[in-house]
Amino acid sequence: MTTRRKTRIRTGFIFSLFVLVFLLFLLAFLRNDFFPLASPSPSMCSTLTINNQFPDNTGCPEDGSIGLGSEGPPHSTVTGFIQPGESFYSLLLRHGFPSPVIARFVDAYKPIFNCRNLSPGETYEIITDEQDNLVSLSIETTPFNTYELRQEGEELVAVQHEIVPDKRIAVISGVIDGSLFNAITSTGESDILAIMFADIFVWDIDFRHDLRKGDEFKIIFETYYKDDTFIEYSKILAAEYRSRSKIHRAVFFQDPEGQKDYYTPEGRSLRRSFLRSPLRFTRISSGYSHRRFHPVLKRYQPHLGIDFAAPTGTPVWAVADGVVIKKGWKNGNGNMVTVRHPNGYETMYNHLSRYAKGIKIGTRLRQKDIIGYVGATGLATGPHLDYRMKKNGRFINPLAEEFPPGSPVKDLYRDKFLEVSHHMIVLLDQDEPRSVKIAADF
Repeated sequence: MTTRRKTRIRTGFIFSLFVLVFLLFLLAFLRNDFFPLASPSPSMCSTLTINNQFPDNTGCPEDGSIGLGSEGPPHSTVTGFIQPGESFYSLLLRHGFPSPVIARFVDAYKPIFNCRNLSPGETYEIITDEQDNLVSLSIETTPFNTYELRQEGEELVAVQHEIVPDKRIAVISGVIDGSLFNAITSTGESDILAIMFADIFVWDIDFRHDLRKGDEFKIIFETYYKDDTFIEYSKILAAEYRSRSKIHRAVFFQDPEGQKDYYTPEGRSLRRSFLRSPLRFTRISSGYSHRRFHPVLKRYQPHLGIDFAAPTGTPVWAVADGVVIKKGWKNGNGNMVTVRHPNGYETMYNHLSRYAKGIKIGTRLRQKDIIGYVGATGLATGPHLDYRMKKNGRFINPLAEEFPPGSPVKDLYRDKFLEVSHHMIVLLDQDEPRSVKIAADF
C-alpha cells in the first residue's frame, strides 16, 4: 500500500470519527443528558387527569412545589364564578397551575373543605406574585362563608372565614290593585317575598280568585345584609291579609325542640293536611262537574276534577304526604300520577308533560314535593293540569272538602309563643306609612 493511499484512509477515518462524535454530542444535548435541566418545568409536570383523579407526580418534585412560594408582593388578582360542570382541578388548570400543585392544594384544603364540593355560581379569587407564585386562593361558598388557602413561607395554610350576617327587620304594607305580586313588588321588594307570603296562607286563601281590589296586606320580615348590601330574605316573622270579610294573620314560631311553623295569633296551625292547589298561581279553567261539555270529544260528560290552566313545564306538587301508587300513560289522561294519602284519600295528576326525577311506584312524598310538570298529553286542547281527588274510592270536589288542621303549638311552649305573638300583633297594628320600611328591635 502506497504512502498516499495510507494518508487518505487515515484522513477519512479521522473525519468519520469527528462526525460520529458530533452526532453523539448533538443527541446528548437534545435528550438533555449533556446539559440537564435543574428541575422539571411546569409544562412537564402538567398532565391530563381522568374523572378529577390527580396523577402521580412522576418526574416532578416530591412536594409538588412548582408555582408555590410568595417571595414577591401580590401582583395579579383573578376573580370569577364556578361554571356549570367545572371542577376544582379544571378551574386551576385553566389558570395555569400544574397537576402536582393542584394536588397539593387539595391536600392542604382537606381539614376544612372538600374540593369536590364546588357548585356553579360560587365565587373564587386567586392572587399571585410577580413570579406567578400563589399568594392566596379563596372560594366563597356563601356570602357569609369563605375558604382561603394562603402561602406562608414553605407552608400552605387553610383558613375558614365565617361572617356573621347583619340581620335586619323590616315592615311593608300595601293595597291590592291588581295581583299580589304587583302589590308587593311595588313596595320595592322582590317577588320572592310575594311567594313566601302566599305560601304562608296557601291553605286559607286562593290568591287566584279570593283577591279583591282594596284588600290590604302587611308583612314583618327578616333580611340578611353584608356590608350594607342586601343578600337575601331570611323568613317572614308575621303577616296579615285583610279582605272585606276577614282578617288573616300568621305568626312564625320555633319551639325549643326545633319545631317551626306559622300559627294564628292564638296558636292554631295554619297548615292543613292537604293544600288547596297542586300548583302556584294559576287559574281554574274548568271546575268539578257531573255534566261538562268536553272540548275534544264534543259531548257532555262528567268532569270529576279541577282543571288548572298553566304554562307547559309549571311544577306540579303533591298536595299532601303520600305514596305513589300509579304512574304512566292512561288513555285520555296522558301522563299521569296517582298518590295514596292517609284516611282513604287519593289524588290524581293528569296530562303531565314529564315526571319529576325519582318519581316511581312506591315513592314516598312529602307535601309540596314535585311530582311532574304541566303539559297537554292525552286528550287536551292546551297545557293544563287535570287534578282529581277520591275519598274511600269515590271522586269528590277537592275545593269543597274540609281538611283537618295541623298540630297547634305544644302546651309546654304556649306561654313563650303568646309572648312572641303579642309582640308581633302590636307591630302589625302600628300605623306606619305604607310601603315604608321601619326597623324593629327585638
